[in-house]
Amino acid sequence: MLYKKTGLTLLLVAVLLFNVAETFAEQYLKTGYGLKWGHMITVAFQQVENNYTFENHDATNFLAVYGYSVSYFFLLPLLGVLVAFSLARRKEISPYRAFALAVAFDYALSLPFFLFFPVPERWTSAESGAILLSDKWSSKLIWMIRPISGLDNSFPSFHVSLTVVIILICYIFKIRFRTTVLALGITVILSTFILGIHWTPDILAGLAVGALGVGLALRLDRTLGKFDPQPS
Repeated sequence: MLYKKTGLTLLLVAVLLFNVAETFAEQYLKTGYGLKWGHMITVAFQQVENNYTFENHDATNFLAVYGYSVSYFFLLPLLGVLVAFSLARRKEISPYRAFALAVAFDYALSLPFFLFFPVPERWTSAESGAILLSDKWSSKLIWMIRPISGLDNSFPSFHVSLTVVIILICYIFKIRFRTTVLALGITVILSTFILGIHWTPDILAGLAVGALGVGLALRLDRTLGKFDPQPS
């Protein structure tokens, strides 16, 4: 499976499908212990941010609303697909394998936190003063991604960690327009905060998990590369 591009594509699809299944079933998988810790962590996050609140969040100009909503809901999946396509077209399998493994590691590292430490999104906390800013455009946007992004799958931010994976892979394997991907990726990361979705610790953890996922993927890819079929 890990020695053919078809198998690696199936791995990416499997991660997506498992994410959908987990999000759908999470209400049955979570424990009271997890919910208790989720609330406690939310309170801790507020203290880490020195009880920062989004004053006049609903007064944000529409250019920012539309721009960051596009980044959060549409730009990230587009970047992911384009990078995957670019790597899959290469003759060597290693770059595409590293990308697929990084995505899988990223999700595997995040999953225990989603299940056992379910931290609600920032806008759901009245104390935060935040609203779900994308609702000023359309409330359908957030529900469009709910099958793959649970309301309390906030820590670590999977949007941030996946963006980090995409950016690092672009630079490691020298994909064209990688500087453009970096700039666009930064807008995705900023959108998680500005739209009122993620807490600061969510974002910081997402940065770390994404980098760790890439590191593990590169290490495994090097090991697997020793057994790659040699061209005849």
